[in-house]
Amino acid sequence: MQDFSINNRRVNVLDGEATEEYSVKYPSINKTLLLLFCGYVVAWYLQIGYRIPVLGDIRFEFIYALVLTVLAFLATPKIDTKCPLLPYVLLYFLVIVIQVPFSHDFARSWDVFVDRIVKFAFMAFFIVSFVRSPSHMKYFLGAFLLACLKMGQEGLVGRLSGGLIWENQGIMRLHGPTPIYGHPNSFAGMAMGTLPFVYFLWPLSNKYIKAVLLVIGILSLHIVLYTGSRTAYVGIFAFVAFAFYTTSNKKRFIGCMVLALALSLPMVPSDYQERFRSIFTLEEKEGRSSEARIQIIEDAWKIFTDNPFGVGVSAFPKVRAERFGRSQDTHNMYLEIATNLGIQGIIVVGMMIYKMLGILHYIRTKSKLLLVKLDSNDSLTEVVNDLKLVEAIASSIIGFIILRLTLGLFGMDLYEIYWWFAIGITFSLYSMLIKIENSLIAKNDSAIG
Repeated sequence: MQDFSINNRRVNVLDGEATEEYSVKYPSINKTLLLLFCGYVVAWYLQIGYRIPVLGDIRFEFIYALVLTVLAFLATPKIDTKCPLLPYVLLYFLVIVIQVPFSHDFARSWDVFVDRIVKFAFMAFFIVSFVRSPSHMKYFLGAFLLACLKMGQEGLVGRLSGGLIWENQGIMRLHGPTPIYGHPNSFAGMAMGTLPFVYFLWPLSNKYIKAVLLVIGILSLHIVLYTGSRTAYVGIFAFVAFAFYTTSNKKRFIGCMVLALALSLPMVPSDYQERFRSIFTLEEKEGRSSEARIQIIEDAWKIFTDNPFGVGVSAFPKVRAERFGRSQDTHNMYLEIATNLGIQGIIVVGMMIYKMLGILHYIRTKSKLLLVKLDSNDSLTEVVNDLKLVEAIASSIIGFIILRLTLGLFGMDLYEIYWWFAIGITFSLYSMLIKIENSLIAKNDSAIG
C-alpha cells in the first residue's frame, strides 16, 4: 500500500485501485510545541513545583507558562476570535477586574486575582492556541487524563497505606496528594471531572484505550467514595441523569445501572453509606457541618442584600468576620458569585455559562447532523472520525459543566480552573466544527463546479 498527499486530500493506492480520502486542513501546530503544552498540562495538574521543591523555588511552572505564552504568540497560527463565547468571557473577566480595587479585602482579592484568575485563564489561552484539530485534542486530553490517572493511583495507594486518609467529620476521609486537591471535596471534584470523558470517549476507543479509561473510571469512583464527599455523591446522580438523557438505549442503560448498584452497594463500608444518607437527614456523626452551612446561607444572604453590587473577589470571609464574628467562606458557588460579584456578577456568569452550554449543544447537534449525511461516504472516513470525536468531547464538556454546577451547590468553584478548562475546549471545538463545515462546503462546491 502506498500513501501520498495532494493538498488536503490523501490518496490511497491498494492492489492497483485508487480511492480518494478527503481530510480537513486544520491549522498546523509543530509537534514539539504540542508536546511542550502537554507537558505543561501534566506539570500543572500534578503540581510539579510542590512535588520537587527545587523546581518550586525557581517558580518552574511560571517560567514554563511564560515560555508557552511567547511560543503561542510567535510560533502558532493566528487564533480565530469569531467564537460567540468570546464577548461573554471578556465581560466575565471585566466584572472580576472591577471587583478587585473596590474590594472590602483588597489584599486577598489581589492575591486571588493574580494567583488564580489570571493564572488559570492562561490554561484556556493555551488550549485555544495549541489545540487546533481533533488530533491535537487527543494529545491534550491524553495529558489531562494521564495526570488524573496518576492522582487516582496516588489516592488508591494513599488509602491502602493510610498516608492520605484520616478522620474528618466522624469518618475516615481520603485527601488529595497536592495542595490544590488536598481537601476531600476538591479531590473528589477532580475525580468527578474525568467521568464524562471516560463515558463519552469509550465508544470511540480501541481496546487498549478502553482499558486505560476503565482504570481511570474505577480510580475516580474510588476517590469519590472514600473522600466521603456528599457533594460528589450528589454529583454522581447529576452525571448519571445526564448520561441517561444522552443515551439512545435507555432500557439498556437502566439495566446496567441497576446491575452496577446491586454489585457495588454491598461492598460500600457502612460509614460511607451513612454519610450518603446524611444528605437527606442532615444528621452527622461529628462536625455539625450541615448546621454550619445553614448559618453560612443566612449570613451570606444578609451580606448580599446589604451589598447588592458585591463585596469583592474572595472578600466574603473578612466581611462576615467583621459583621458576625464568623469567618468561614460561602461553601456554595452561587452564594460566592452573589456576595463577591453582586447582581452584575450573577447576570454575567449566568449568561456566560448559558452561552457556553448553548454553543456546546450546537456543536453536538450539528456534528450529529453532519454524521448522518456523511457516515456512508467512504471517501470521508477521516472527516467522520473527526466529527465523532468533536461530538463526544462536546458531550463530555456539557457533562463536565453540569457536574461543576452541581458541585457548586456545596463548594466554592468560581475562581477555580474548571471554568477556564471548559472555556478553552469550547473555543477549540467551535473552531474545529467551523473548519469542518467550511471544508465540506468547499468540497461540495468543487464537485458541483
